[in-house]
Parts: sequence; C-alpha cells; structure tokens
Amino acid sequence: MMEKKKLTFKKVISIILGLVFVLAVVFGIGYLIKSNSKENEVFLTRKPVIKNLDDKVMATGKIEPREEIEIKPNISGIIQSISVKEGDKVEAGQLLATIRIVPNVTDVNNATMQINNSQIQLANAKINVDNQQKQFAMQEKLYKQGVISKQEYIAAQQQLQTTLQQQKLASQQLNAAQKQLQIVRTGATPELQSMATTQIRAKAAGTVLEIPVKVGGQVIEANSFNPGTTICSIADLNSLIFKGKIDEAQAGKLKEGMDMNVVIGALQNKSFPGKVTLIAPKGTEESGTIKFNVEGNVTNPKGEYIRAGFSANGEVLLSSQKNALLLDESLIQYDKGNNKSFVEVKQPNGSFKKTYVKLGASDGINVQILSGIDKNADVKVWNPSDKDKEELKEKSKK
Repeated sequence: MMEKKKLTFKKVISIILGLVFVLAVVFGIGYLIKSNSKENEVFLTRKPVIKNLDDKVMATGKIEPREEIEIKPNISGIIQSISVKEGDKVEAGQLLATIRIVPNVTDVNNATMQINNSQIQLANAKINVDNQQKQFAMQEKLYKQGVISKQEYIAAQQQLQTTLQQQKLASQQLNAAQKQLQIVRTGATPELQSMATTQIRAKAAGTVLEIPVKVGGQVIEANSFNPGTTICSIADLNSLIFKGKIDEAQAGKLKEGMDMNVVIGALQNKSFPGKVTLIAPKGTEESGTIKFNVEGNVTNPKGEYIRAGFSANGEVLLSSQKNALLLDESLIQYDKGNNKSFVEVKQPNGSFKKTYVKLGASDGINVQILSGIDKNADVKVWNPSDKDKEELKEKSKK
C-alpha cells in the first residue's frame, strides 16, 4: 500500500511539473509573438525619395521702399483738413493737408508793437518831408533871385530827396510789420496764399503709405531742435528693396551681385527676381547668435501690387544636386564608436537592421544618401514627432 501511494504521489508531481512546463512554453511563445507584433506596431518607416537638392542661403526680412519721404510742416498749428488718404497716388506739389495757425499772444503783441513803432516813424517822416519841401521851395526861390549859390541849391535838393527816401523806407517798414502780424495770425499773407506754409504739399510723386495725424490734431514744425510732426509718408512702390538678416554661418557664402529670389508669403509665396546689393560689414548679436543685415533689389516685371512691409524671404541658390537620393535628416543616427552614420532598415520578417550610410549635401531638412541604401528601403522613424505619433495611432486603428 505504501508503495502504491508513493507511485501515485510521483505521478501527481510529474503531471504538475508537465503542466507548469507547458504553461511556461505557451506564455513564452505568446510573449515573443506580442513582442514582435509590438515592435512592428511601434515604429513608422520612411522611404528615401529622388529629387533635386538645392543648397540655398535664406535671409528672413521684409519689403521696404527704396526711398520713403516723411512730410513735415515748417510751422506749428492745428490740422484743418487732410486732402488725401492712405494708398492714394500723388504727384509732386499736390496738396496733402492744410494747417490752421494758433496765434501766439506774445508774437501778436510784438507784431502789434512793431506796427505802432512803424506808424510813428512814418508820421515823423511825413512831417520831415513837409518841412523839407517848404525849405526847398524857399531855397529854389532864392537861387532863382541869385541870393544863394548853385551849390547851396543842390544841397537843399539832395536833402529833400533823402527825406523822401526816409519816408518811403518808413512806409515799407509799416507794410512789413502789418504783413508780419497777418503771418502770426494766419500763417500767410493774401498775395502769398498759394505758397503758404499752412498748405502742406507733396515733395515727390508716389503712394501715400501712412497718415499718422488726424483733423484737429496739433503738429509741431520741423527745425534744428525738433524733428517735427510727420503728417504723412510717401514712397514710390515701383522701386522696392528686400531687407533681411542672415546667420553668420551663411553670410560668408554670399557676395554682392548674386541672383536672389524674393519670396513673399502674403502673395501665395510668389517669387520675384532680384540681386544681392548689400551684405553688412558688421554683425549684431541677437539671442546669442550673430546676424548680418542683407539687402537686395526686387524686380516686378508684371507690375503686381506689392505692399511695403510685406514679410519675405530672400533665397540665394548656391548649388543644386539633380536627381539625388534624399532622406529626412532626422532619421539619421550616429555611431559614436566608429564615428559613422547609420539608419535602421526594416527587414522582411519585421525586424530592423542597422545599416551604415554615406552622406552627401544637406539643406537642413533632407540629406543626400550617397551609398548604403536605395530608394526602396524602409527606414525606421526612431524619434517620432507628435505628428508621427498621431499617424501611428491612426494606422493602429485600421
């Protein structure tokens, strides 16, 4: 009986061990299947493409007029009227705005005192002329009677002419003082109204870009001590330039006279031909990097309406690789051990194999593959972006 019990116990142990082994094998196979399927599901792949690779230098900036004229008054006052609006085309000499003078009390008082003084001088001059005319008439009578000499007669005549000149000068001074009072009060005299400083006119033909003042607003004259108030700015929009900035690593690749394509995003990325006209000799530091100012002219052969201030990119093509095998540069990995570049290529069984590649030119986004893989290779996206992750989720749903 004891032996039968021992045999039965051994059989139970053997059965249990067998079941444990079978379960371990099943779980192991399931784990491998899940691991392989997980590996296949986790990573996206990208294929290389064949297209041209352009080595470009790009400057970011905006479109500006070659020359922009700011119209400023040469007399202070209040804007009485504005005759144009932004976007209008104007000719040289065209009326833009008028200014109403606000008289200065001190200036009015000074001009009034000057008039009073001139009136007194003129009155005195008239009295002198009257006296001198009487004296000359007496001298002329005595000369005709032979009482005085010709020399005395001529001296009396000259004295009368001098007195008449003094009266004329006093009259002119009074007229000037009266006009000065008119200018202080109104900014002009009637006979010079068309040339009055209160009438602000265009100094050149062009398009009105901006009118920063309003009717009723106060303006200050431009002089040696004050830049004055800008009433409007005018520019020729047929003569535009590109102004931008470029990184110091690319500034050395540019030369003046190189062809430039100016791409304007606001015009559906239309490209306008031009040439590099300036590369600043000195850079400026911005956010830890050195930037250089770049300028280029903009040619508008079709006469399209380009607004000043449009954001634009200035592209200069340095070289072009035709029909190059290109791969997203972010898919390239680097082996620090032998300092070589490699990618992971998907195999028929779903695994990925490390494959070394030789790289060529790059535009900062795509890199040329000289050897190692062909256009049919499925390259692992080993560092997926948020967009890649969304794409992966969509594929897993399907």
